[in-house]
Amino acid sequence: MKKKQYYIVMIITTPLILCTILYLLLGAYYKNSYNFGTWVNNIYCTGKTVDVINAELCDRAHSRQVCIVHKDGEKEYLDLTAIAYTEDYKEPLQHLKEEQNPFLWGQNLFSKQSQILLPKVTYDKELLSKELSKLNCMQINTATSAPRVAIIESDQGYELFDNTSDILDQSKAIARITGAIEAGEKYINLDDGICYPQYPITQEWQNTYLMWNKVKEFQNYHMTYLFGECREELDSRILADWIQLTKEGDFALDDTGNLILNEVMIEEYIASLASKYDTVGGTRQFKTTRGDIVTIEGGTYGNQLDQEAEVAYLTKAYLTHNEADRIPTYRKTAWQQGTEDIGDTYVEIDMGEQMMYYYKQGIQQLKTPIVTGNVARKHATPERVCYVYAKQKNLILRGPGYASHVNYWMAVNGGIGIHDAKWRKEFGGNIYKTAGSHGCINTPYDAMSELYDMVEMGTPVVMFN
Repeated sequence: MKKKQYYIVMIITTPLILCTILYLLLGAYYKNSYNFGTWVNNIYCTGKTVDVINAELCDRAHSRQVCIVHKDGEKEYLDLTAIAYTEDYKEPLQHLKEEQNPFLWGQNLFSKQSQILLPKVTYDKELLSKELSKLNCMQINTATSAPRVAIIESDQGYELFDNTSDILDQSKAIARITGAIEAGEKYINLDDGICYPQYPITQEWQNTYLMWNKVKEFQNYHMTYLFGECREELDSRILADWIQLTKEGDFALDDTGNLILNEVMIEEYIASLASKYDTVGGTRQFKTTRGDIVTIEGGTYGNQLDQEAEVAYLTKAYLTHNEADRIPTYRKTAWQQGTEDIGDTYVEIDMGEQMMYYYKQGIQQLKTPIVTGNVARKHATPERVCYVYAKQKNLILRGPGYASHVNYWMAVNGGIGIHDAKWRKEFGGNIYKTAGSHGCINTPYDAMSELYDMVEMGTPVVMFN
């Protein structure tokens, strides 16, 4: 019976003894290394010595520059190699090791011991001062180094210049950067509430803020003029010029303290639109059927703004804050608005080639030889961009010494028109130079009868040599 009890005791105590011995052996093992479950700066340190972990931490510190972030988000980088920068974790690592009891390693079996340690940093202070002086934030800008609140004019209209919360205190910034480097930091945000001091608001600044609210409200208007596929945006860039100024260049105010609208500038704005988009009598570039591009001046075809009506509309629209897109009122309109007003439906009269073409929606519908004005007798057909303003059948054309019946007549430029000419047997070539018309465009009967039915009133007619 005693022998049986002995075996039972041995079965129970032996594992305990073995576990104790193993635990003590591991404790002895951890005497010269870190305990189980130890992490430093996210590096697993169990069983590793101070020197090994120090080497790993120094090797991992691969970033050789410091990122400095200004208030506006701009980033600058300081090269650490330029200041003889070094890091060493041995001292804090040794201290951590000494705090650990190697025989209490079992406490970490179910939880890890995680530490964040800062290195001991060394660097050359003179080199650091030299590198800091190169940073943009350390450059003195006389325009922005002193606190200032002012309304300034830019290419976007009037804007508020206010640097009262954006001036860097360089001495405090240097102290902040130096302290961060000594702490081993690689990312330094200068917008910490200290490096950018807040200045008390003066009465002058307060008055500027109040005026800026008026200017900002004055400029807070947007409207789009539509000229065919072209768009003209009316915004703060243009509205800034509409504010009435005093002789001294200050903002003029009415009796109620509001800004005054300079209506003369509205007239000038509409005149500038007319100058850009009025095409009657203007100069155009036209791509011919023969393939080249010709320049044509003058003519009766085109668009012409009603400037008086537009000034009245725009003034009222601004005052009532009507921001709807606007198709302007015209005194005269072409088939298309914008700078390319001829479009893809037109009659083309090539006097150099003595050919006429008719295009509808970009597709050639007719091609015929013609005879234009007699050059020798100074009746040459003028180069113009005109339009069909009248159509008539069976008309007698009369002039000095002649009266001719035509079956189809389309007036395009004063007394000049396109018509059939049964009295001619030949068309094209050089006939026009010595035996041309009185200025009209003589056309074969069959071609003219076809053209007459196809061409609508208002169709552009492009005449060129």
